[in-house]
Amino acid sequence: MPAEIKETLSSVLDRIIVSSPDWEWPPIQQAKPTVIKPATYKERKAKKDGMRLIMFVPDPQIGYRKFEDGTLDPFHDVAAIEVHFQLLSYLEEKYGVDEIIHLGDYLDLPTMGKYAQEEMFAHTVQPALDYGHEVLARQRATCPDSKIVFLEGNHDCRMYKYVIMNAMASRGIKRAKATPKDWPVMSLPYLLRMEELNVHYVGAYPAGEYWVTKNLRAIHGTTVRSNGSTASSYANKNPHISTVFGHVHRQEMQYKTVHDQDGPIRSVAASPGCLCRVDGAVPSYGSGLTEQGRPVTHWEDWQQGVMIGWVKPDGDFTLQPIHIMDGWALYEGMEFRASN
Repeated sequence: MPAEIKETLSSVLDRIIVSSPDWEWPPIQQAKPTVIKPATYKERKAKKDGMRLIMFVPDPQIGYRKFEDGTLDPFHDVAAIEVHFQLLSYLEEKYGVDEIIHLGDYLDLPTMGKYAQEEMFAHTVQPALDYGHEVLARQRATCPDSKIVFLEGNHDCRMYKYVIMNAMASRGIKRAKATPKDWPVMSLPYLLRMEELNVHYVGAYPAGEYWVTKNLRAIHGTTVRSNGSTASSYANKNPHISTVFGHVHRQEMQYKTVHDQDGPIRSVAASPGCLCRVDGAVPSYGSGLTEQGRPVTHWEDWQQGVMIGWVKPDGDFTLQPIHIMDGWALYEGMEFRASN
């Protein structure tokens, strides 16, 4: 390289070095210390904000086998139902419960179903009706101002179908001097004394549904998918609305986000589980009997629980499943345990 060019490059580099700032590239260092202040929360009653508190009650399938010695062996789980009452009492006292929504299959009614009959099913409808009324009456006593909603499930409508198939002449018969608005004798609202307890009945399964808000509905449901994917099926089928459903006896929850030109549309499909027994007592495809007609212990892939819903005046809401296991539940840092 010619000497004059070298001299020119050297002078240029000198000017750059002299005129450039003194750059420093420090290594990553510890975060600067700061004063940590504890988080604070001023407790406020939900009622003051106009929010509604709802308990969703799934599938107790109240019913019995009656053994030869007269013993009644229930399909419903008495301990789980007792925990549900403890939770209900706690919520009523602390917040006030606005709605109790039964998600269907309240009764089992096996003698009126289309599946194989068992000798031990005989003479069990009446005790099931008596206990079913007792549960509704206790809910009303615990939450005197709550709206109680009763959604018909596929087991509940067995009675109506049984009358149609086997005793058409008795369809629609009412007690003497009844009014046109009175329920027929062979109907669950009449037999469970729902009007006396101010229970709102939603029939017409499977089409019957109860809208909690414009975008949140409660149904019993018809869909059952394996591997916990029933909620996903509802979420994908109805991505613009949210659904709380029963029928599957499993606790599931699936969130979904789609959008339109205004932005995201968020929805959820959720199942609270069931309040029936999960040890093989409930007649199902997986249950079995001994030669003496007693159910064999068989753990179903079912989970017991209820679901809590908080709903704001503008329709926004949140759902909280509460798992019940062996007559025990944990909620808001408190234990709820059945004594029986």
